[in-house]
Amino acid sequence: MKKTSASLTRITSLVVVLLIALGCQNNKSDAQVVRDWKNQLSNSVEDVYEDFDLLGLSVVLIEEGQISWQGHYGTTHPDSKEEISYDTKYRIASISKMVTAIAAMQLVEQGKINLDQDVSTYLGWKLRNPHYPDVPISLRQLLSHTSSIRDGGKYSNFSADMTEKKLSITDLFLPQGDYYTEDLFDSREPGSYFSYTNCTWGLVASIVEIISGKRFDVYTNEYIFSPLNLSASFNIHDFFGQNPLSGLYRFREGSWINQVDDYRNDPPPSRLFVGYEPGQNGLLFGPQGNLRASSDDLVVLGKLFIGRGTFEGTKIISESSLNTMIQKQWEFNGSNGDTWDAFFNAYGLGVHILSNQIGQDIIFPNLRMVGHAGIAYGLLSDLYVDLDNQTGIVFIINGSKQEFEYGENSTFYAVEEAAFQAVYPYLASNRFYTN
Repeated sequence: MKKTSASLTRITSLVVVLLIALGCQNNKSDAQVVRDWKNQLSNSVEDVYEDFDLLGLSVVLIEEGQISWQGHYGTTHPDSKEEISYDTKYRIASISKMVTAIAAMQLVEQGKINLDQDVSTYLGWKLRNPHYPDVPISLRQLLSHTSSIRDGGKYSNFSADMTEKKLSITDLFLPQGDYYTEDLFDSREPGSYFSYTNCTWGLVASIVEIISGKRFDVYTNEYIFSPLNLSASFNIHDFFGQNPLSGLYRFREGSWINQVDDYRNDPPPSRLFVGYEPGQNGLLFGPQGNLRASSDDLVVLGKLFIGRGTFEGTKIISESSLNTMIQKQWEFNGSNGDTWDAFFNAYGLGVHILSNQIGQDIIFPNLRMVGHAGIAYGLLSDLYVDLDNQTGIVFIINGSKQEFEYGENSTFYAVEEAAFQAVYPYLASNRFYTN
């Protein structure tokens, strides 16, 4: 049983201590008070970095729609002196899904895609759950993990082989495909059950490619990243050699073992194969998790959500489209989904909606946040924002010597929970503004 009271007591005690300390600083200038609190917060987060034996850590706090504090610790590789910084790129995992959903919603608001139309109309081939051959699958279902599709037994094999063998996404989703498996489809009807998947995002990206006529990486660069002045990309070659790139590591038998992205000597081979046509395989550039982005890039994405689709005067999607993304498309009712041990209780379109239940999906007790988490190859990542309060947090690690375990007071991992708890008292004290 989770020890929920311990966390609340700790947070309350820290807030009380901070408020008392504030009363003792009347003789200090405002600037000195700000410096003191920032130093104390830095020390608290650095304790998390050390307590969990992390390789590298980035934490950024957003308040009033702006960065109020950020801290970066450790290195990009275990045998490197290159320090983690605000512009270090990480393979950011499932936060990528938020960007993929934005790409799809741009085309929806242009009237080129209908959220509730049979996606077979756009794909050019018939996508069906064989248990329900007469029930269409919609883009809304794909974006909300309610399509009845699951990551089948050969999904990872498909991902490993798709470049060398020039595979089509139909090789995974059609019964005659070499990578099709019966466990790809659930026995429940499309639209009735939440089951978190990765392979479905290849279908979303394929639709984006077919409708736009552009490769997914090109489309997102042109219509999302470039307008936001970001060097983030689904194609690592777009920024390779220009920005520091962190490897992702797991610690095994006393050593750091690289999982992905140790390209310090040579760039990776291109994923693009000769003859590729847009729509052939939307999984090629990893719309489900292959985005390389920095903590600074994620802050901009968070600000885009806080700005309801607009960032510093640049509109990426309409407020109506963004509101649709953050509306509950699915909510757990006790039996209608796989919640991942109460981590997923509600989901929008490419967006995780926190229910803020103690012991479950909670970051800060007084804030209801939307965003996404990521986990892959030793990385943990989080981008969550409260749009009404214009508050958010970015959290990224590139490896830990300790195994990931759930926190005592939430269904985030213990290292995430510790970082959130380290930040929360300072957020509550509201002491970091310099104007």
